[in-house]
Amino acid sequence: MNFKVALIALGLSTAMVGMVQAADNTVSKKITLTAQINDALFVSKPDGSTWYGTEELVANDHTQTSFSKTLPVRVWSTADDFNVTLAQPLKMSSGAYEMVNAAVTVDTKALNFGSALTIDQNVAGVGGYDQVHELAITVDAPTKVGAVSTNGSYSGDLVMLFEPTPAP
Repeated sequence: MNFKVALIALGLSTAMVGMVQAADNTVSKKITLTAQINDALFVSKPDGSTWYGTEELVANDHTQTSFSKTLPVRVWSTADDFNVTLAQPLKMSSGAYEMVNAAVTVDTKALNFGSALTIDQNVAGVGGYDQVHELAITVDAPTKVGAVSTNGSYSGDLVMLFEPTPAP
């Protein structure tokens, strides 16, 4: 009799373990966090603590043939200048069309893909230079081809690389 009870108990415990494993529907989530400390250069919005997320370009007039946006960018640096490079060409696409004639300037100086642009810092700050620069983005709307409308939402990424200038 004890053998039967032990066998039944063993069977029930095996079933319970199986149910516990089946009920374990955990979901693993991962968030990658980064932080960077750089004692030579810091780039932010004018508030000094954040960076831009998604920004909307605005039509320059009712014809909606050109769009633009100007963003203030605060740069703190230990040197009196820094380099900025357009790390990839600016492309804004709707899937059917792509905006054309994309241009990016910093303080009216053209920023070209792959070429470093040296920007002067002339406002003294605590421990270095602290200045707000104007980042301007302009694009032209695509030209309609056939019956495919140019209407829609266009998006793309503006990727820039800010670097301290090399020491002489």
